[in-house]
Amino acid sequence: MILLHIESKKKPEIYRKLLLPKNSSFSLLDEILLLSFDLDGSDYFNFEIVKKDGRISKEKIYFLPKHDTDLDTDEELVDEWLQKPGDEAIAHVIDNNESFTIRLESIEDLPMNSETPICIAGAGNIHTGKMDMINLEEINELIREVEEADSLLENLEPDYLSLLEISNDLKKLKPWQYLKDDEVVAIHFEDVDYKVLVSVMGAGGEEFGLMIFDLELGYTSLVKILYEKNLTSDFSYGLNALTVNFVDREELDPADYQLIKDCGLSYRGKKNWIQFRSYLEGTHPERPNYLEVKLLIDVVRRIINITEARKDGWEYPQLAAHQYPTFKVQMDGELQEIYILQLNMLKPTYECYEEISMFEKAKYKKKPKSALQLEYDLFYMPFGVESEETNRTVYPISCMLVERGSNLVIEHEMLSMPKTPPMAQGVLWTFLQGLEVRPSKIFVSKELRPMLQPLAKIVGVELVESELPCIREVRDFLKTVPMNLFGE
Repeated sequence: MILLHIESKKKPEIYRKLLLPKNSSFSLLDEILLLSFDLDGSDYFNFEIVKKDGRISKEKIYFLPKHDTDLDTDEELVDEWLQKPGDEAIAHVIDNNESFTIRLESIEDLPMNSETPICIAGAGNIHTGKMDMINLEEINELIREVEEADSLLENLEPDYLSLLEISNDLKKLKPWQYLKDDEVVAIHFEDVDYKVLVSVMGAGGEEFGLMIFDLELGYTSLVKILYEKNLTSDFSYGLNALTVNFVDREELDPADYQLIKDCGLSYRGKKNWIQFRSYLEGTHPERPNYLEVKLLIDVVRRIINITEARKDGWEYPQLAAHQYPTFKVQMDGELQEIYILQLNMLKPTYECYEEISMFEKAKYKKKPKSALQLEYDLFYMPFGVESEETNRTVYPISCMLVERGSNLVIEHEMLSMPKTPPMAQGVLWTFLQGLEVRPSKIFVSKELRPMLQPLAKIVGVELVESELPCIREVRDFLKTVPMNLFGE
């Protein structure tokens, strides 16, 4: 088994020692780290290799877990990268300031179950910063439960028949006649303390159905829909949501039609056929899995209840921004009186995720300053890439540095991972190091500027917010290029 020592970079006294089976993937390590440090299940890590095979890594190698739908690295094996005692990786919590150092202590054959990860030691509470005692038995029980649940879920088939039948019941109620698109309701499932936000589509007479947003993962998507004007064409690539859609027959994919047929059902008329989709940032929308179907059945049932309550006189209240009427589903399944959910939208904070040495900084600043003006952006390519390592089709990220005026592409890289602040900084810093001169200005999007500012401040680069007309022109050209050329 693999013995790892994981410690907080902010407070090294807070640590865990983990035993992982040989051939453990980075996605498994991600899951065990969340459990052993009691981190939020909606968080996830990227892993940066800094020492491999006893030597400092000359290039930073990033691995992301399966939550991030990376094509190549989610199933990379830990023991293929951390090979000698002392080899290290850094684990950064995505969208969080927490970072951990992962150090390989040994790889040994041990007289114990070699298939189950285990936490053998540790100290401290990452949330309080205090050196509280930890309960190893409780941590390992959680690990065993998750392992067993994952194994069970692999063999369960989604109950699409029940979902189709209850969705058809909802369609007959025509909830869009009672709730507008922006009259979002929250549903709180008390037994698991889980909340979702639901928007009913159809009041405008064009798209009909439901959009369901996980409170943690999907709220950013909902906020953009509700409060941003003129959403870009890229919005759907970053969407996190589940949908129930009522569409015309010709809008169904062959697989959608076959699913309905296999369930012994059929529909007639406009906007009467039913389609389900799971949207995850950076990936092609797919049919919902077992757990998503189970959630959709519960949500559709509650929207039926809420629509009937609206028909009986319940009125949507006057609320401030980021407030939502919340229907609490009690332990016995009954809807409780509503309360108002207030969500606080905190402005995200970013740091410099690149460990830039004094030597690297000095070397960069020795480059001659020029009048060169560049545009830099990260965007999803409009085609999907399939891989054996993931069950979803991924949209690759294009990272581009373009000279203003000539529209010459100075640097370009394709990555099969979602857009994150560490990745945006890392690619830009790599691009800048490859230039022979220092640019006078770099024009970036409104989205990227705050992410890049900590890096820009350290290396002395001026960032200017822009609509990026040069990159837009290059992107328009890329749309005309045959997709198979990108695979060459």
